[in-house]
Amino acid sequence: MSTHQRIGEFLLRRLRDIGTTHVFGVPGDYNMSFLEQIEADPDLSWVGTCNELNAAYAADGHARGGRPGVLLTTYGVGCLSALNGVAGAYCEHIPLIHLSGSPPLHATRDGLRLHHSLLDGGYRNVHRAFAEFTAYTETITPHTAVEVIDHALLTALRTRRPVRLELPSDLSHVEIAVPTTSLELVFPDGSTASEEAAAVLSEALAGARTPLLVIDLPAVRRGLMPALDAFCAAHGVPYTCTVPAAHTADPDASRYLGLLPGSERAQQAFRDADLLISCDLTETDVTTAGFTLDYRSRPHVRLSADAVASGTQVFYGTDTADVLAAVSGRTPAPAPPAPTTAPPVAPSPDEPLTQRSFFDALAGFLRPDDVLVAETGTSGQNTSGLRLPHGLRYVNQTSWGSIGYALPALLGAALAAPQRRHVLCVGDGSFQVTAQELSTILRLELTPVILLLDNGGYTIERAIMGVRSPYNDVAAWRYTELPRAFGADEDALLLRSCRTGAELSAAFDAAAASQRFTLIQVHLDPLDMTPATAGVGEMTRVFDYGVRAPANPLG
Repeated sequence: MSTHQRIGEFLLRRLRDIGTTHVFGVPGDYNMSFLEQIEADPDLSWVGTCNELNAAYAADGHARGGRPGVLLTTYGVGCLSALNGVAGAYCEHIPLIHLSGSPPLHATRDGLRLHHSLLDGGYRNVHRAFAEFTAYTETITPHTAVEVIDHALLTALRTRRPVRLELPSDLSHVEIAVPTTSLELVFPDGSTASEEAAAVLSEALAGARTPLLVIDLPAVRRGLMPALDAFCAAHGVPYTCTVPAAHTADPDASRYLGLLPGSERAQQAFRDADLLISCDLTETDVTTAGFTLDYRSRPHVRLSADAVASGTQVFYGTDTADVLAAVSGRTPAPAPPAPTTAPPVAPSPDEPLTQRSFFDALAGFLRPDDVLVAETGTSGQNTSGLRLPHGLRYVNQTSWGSIGYALPALLGAALAAPQRRHVLCVGDGSFQVTAQELSTILRLELTPVILLLDNGGYTIERAIMGVRSPYNDVAAWRYTELPRAFGADEDALLLRSCRTGAELSAAFDAAAASQRFTLIQVHLDPLDMTPATAGVGEMTRVFDYGVRAPANPLG
């Protein structure tokens, strides 16, 4: 069955089919006809951001909250401004949907030299730029609109990667024949391959004394944590998560050993393992502690989105959850006792705050239903290994690591789950990169808790090189005055500046009791850093700059 619908309206219908509620972006002369259709749609909300890069970050944060992340830009200048955010979504396995208004179809077909282009008459160059950072990029035409739109959205959902569509400005209101059915994601039946792969995994598991399962971030994105936890419980397999997958496992689960690298229990189990089972593992500097973890010197069964590999045997077309459910033949041993954990330590009331005392206090402030957005750098580094409440959702751009990501991502995440409290932990250097998006958060009357670590610069970089060099310094802003400068009413704000443990405790107590937008400025010594930060910094210095690297004495 088919009906007739305008191309822009059909695109919006398909976005609603997959659960879209918000579209983030910046208006431009090639996308405003489509924007009129968004404004007329009662089920979609437009969120205008301060620039396209921030819009991409916000769409990414929105997608991590369980909703499709949709970004709208104009052609050329808008697209390329967003490219870093799209690339980050690709690296982090986020199904971001990038829509771009483009010059009218008649103009691109005639090769007219238009503004926002390179003035060479070519209009495939932006597609080529994005091809490396998306799973699919194409221009919508009247004859291909249905197929191109459906393929793009299904590709984003299947691959957990960004896709990109160009909608020529003169096509949004063109009427075409479209199907009346809804868009549905259907995965192929991989029963035969899954059964064969399960038999191989069962045999490997039966012969192992000390197996270990390692879970990487893409497995989490695919929603596999319940199946993986059930597999480990049924067969007595201990498991660990990579740093990019931090805070996705239940910390109280009897078989969970903590992060690898990071947890001593996990690292010892890795050293002792006679069988490694990995799920969606990508061996990177982050997941292998600078390539010091050896995955290749012992039996290793690799589970991925479309295959299971064991030695030279590869089974394509598998379903990971089906493989795990079909494994048999191992009687679980009793689970090891869980390690005792000390309660969070309150900072000393009269002592100046340190990185360590702040993060210890943060662990006690957070609630099970919170969303914690941790910026790249010391915020991510020092929260990934904290023991946080089970149920908390953790957002961090661990592998791409673009500073400035977290504040716009907070915007997107808060709109995806408005019923949850959102807490942002961000350093002053990263905050200054995208600070203007604070105005959007205030304009939409969102009420996050922002914890701004003010130490005058880039601590994570100081740990690597230039510990006292001015290139790692940033300007001293009066951060608690910014919300007023962005037009917020005084009675809608909770603003605090803390230098001691007592001041931080009082600020946390006030934030816990408040429903207002909260910004807590945390003053820290520029040279203070945790041992974890110092250790990673030294390892990075040697790896990046080699044996002739300049020294970086932290003492």
